[in-house]
Amino acid sequence: MNSKLKNISVLTLLASASSTASAAGFAIQEQSVTNLGRAFAGSAAVAEDASTIFFNPAGLTYLDRTEIDMGLNYIKPQSEFNNDGSSVANLGGGGFVGQPLTGGDGGDAGTEAFVPNFFISHPVNDKVSLGFGITAPFGLKTEYKDDWVGRYFAVKSEMLTVNFNPTIAIQATDKLSLGFGVSAQYIDVKLTQMADLGARQMAPQAADGKVKLGADDWGYGYNLGLIYQATEDTRIGLAFRSKISHTLEGDGTLKDADGNTVVDDNVEADVDLPETLSLAFHHQLNSQWAVSADATLTRWNRFQELNIKSDGGQLSSIKPEEWENSMRYGLGLSYKHNNQWSFRTGVAYDESPVPSSQRRTARIPGTDRKWVSFGASYHYSDNIVIDAAYAHLFMDDPNIDETDEAGRYNLKGDYEASVDIIGLQLRWLM
Repeated sequence: MNSKLKNISVLTLLASASSTASAAGFAIQEQSVTNLGRAFAGSAAVAEDASTIFFNPAGLTYLDRTEIDMGLNYIKPQSEFNNDGSSVANLGGGGFVGQPLTGGDGGDAGTEAFVPNFFISHPVNDKVSLGFGITAPFGLKTEYKDDWVGRYFAVKSEMLTVNFNPTIAIQATDKLSLGFGVSAQYIDVKLTQMADLGARQMAPQAADGKVKLGADDWGYGYNLGLIYQATEDTRIGLAFRSKISHTLEGDGTLKDADGNTVVDDNVEADVDLPETLSLAFHHQLNSQWAVSADATLTRWNRFQELNIKSDGGQLSSIKPEEWENSMRYGLGLSYKHNNQWSFRTGVAYDESPVPSSQRRTARIPGTDRKWVSFGASYHYSDNIVIDAAYAHLFMDDPNIDETDEAGRYNLKGDYEASVDIIGLQLRWLM
């Protein structure tokens, strides 16, 4: 195989496996429609429904009835690229340095997604409660056109996680609740990009091949938390979700413009999905109004590089990422209008872990996010509650100045980005 082909790396596919959904990095925050209504402010302390299994399992002790929650979130991101001088950076001579990258802006890469969740909780007695949740805590879905200017960086990206989370909560004292859960998490990744095969004949961008990667894995972790009832109206929550380490294994291929296979190899990559630590506050102002707040740390600094290994070595590579830890801050307000209707609103600020435009990638055009959200609950009967919520995420237009792992191409420009989320949930109380 020509040495230039060894630089065509599947690494850039996995390295940018990030979320087009709500939270920074490649996390998905949408695990509860009730919490979506207050921008997830105070989620580790509110304990309003069975979704507390995900946010703080200790909150199960605050639920006095068996409950089943089924939620669905529709997430529509916008991510439109504006080119500003993308070019050939270094192809080893031939006078190609500075030559513009051809192609269009790729269309709207922000592909809509549906994120479901399911929870069931059951109070065994006045001291012990059990729960089980199914969530999708990390994921992405983006797609550009095959002939866009950044096709050598990214075309299509799909990442799915499914997390199974049995939990237990104990009322340790009159004021202190403790919770613990274990997680079994499945991850599946399917990613593509174009490869400049014409560069081998010193005719860059004249003939494009396509790189595809498919890989999956199971990983395991845990979550735990406590809630302290400081006063009759005030409680404080502290919750932790552990990292989950994955060794993705699958198949990587490179095909030429005619569909002939040039490379077909097994690939492997280690990925740590990061831990989170959340400190939350919930205070009942009176019989109708309550305020919630929280601060959440996500340890994204685990993502310093991504090392892709292939059996034949032709798809092996290492790309630095140098992500940083990020914080999320939320403030929410709840209002109980009567026994049938209640309403919520919230704001939040979510930091991006991407340290600079040089580390931002075509698959991760994210930046800091500002949340505004609204929600409502309707108690249809003593047993049925319907929840709905909407959130809009404002994002400053992020700049990108990405050079591919081999240093051959430079993608330069900015994105127009935002996210809209609509959630609907059914709660069945028994």
